[in-house]
Amino acid sequence: MNRDLRRAWIGFSVASAALLLSACSSGPAERNYSLPDTMCGLDLPENLYDPVFPPGSEKEVLDSFEKYGGLFAGRSCVIEVDGEVAIRSETTAGGDFQTVIAREGVTVEEAEGRPVAGEFEAMVWPGLAVAKAPCTVPVNSDHNMMEGFLVYLQVSHPKDDEESVEVLSRLIQPYMAAAIDGVPCEERAG
Repeated sequence: MNRDLRRAWIGFSVASAALLLSACSSGPAERNYSLPDTMCGLDLPENLYDPVFPPGSEKEVLDSFEKYGGLFAGRSCVIEVDGEVAIRSETTAGGDFQTVIAREGVTVEEAEGRPVAGEFEAMVWPGLAVAKAPCTVPVNSDHNMMEGFLVYLQVSHPKDDEESVEVLSRLIQPYMAAAIDGVPCEERAG
């Protein structure tokens, strides 16, 4: 093969490869909506919750912790992006990780979760983070309204399992701290 033909072939091969790569790669989709000022009504640094908001055009907050007078058990947060649930979070009185997993129908095994070090007992899986803490809220001397506080956070984004676990590992401890600050736990009084 002569030199000019070889150069033309190499140039064609490089241009073809570049064209193929650009056609096959779907660059990062865009987020065409603004992030909320808080995550489910909880004050957190935006850089912690930014990664759980997926690309899309329209965000709708269907339910948020901030609409409740106090953050006791049974509070919820649901955020949709383009009509699909992107973020779901709830608080419960007590319970354990397996209770949340079973109740939410999530297909993870407790043993496969990654413990997250910090103030609260916390575990993460791809798309799911759960944290719990002792929290007694008495009604009177004979009865407690709560004996334990648990929060879970289920997200659809990031899609990549490893990235999801990393993002949720950074988020769950501050998320739980912000959530439990709204609960009058005897253990945290003072």
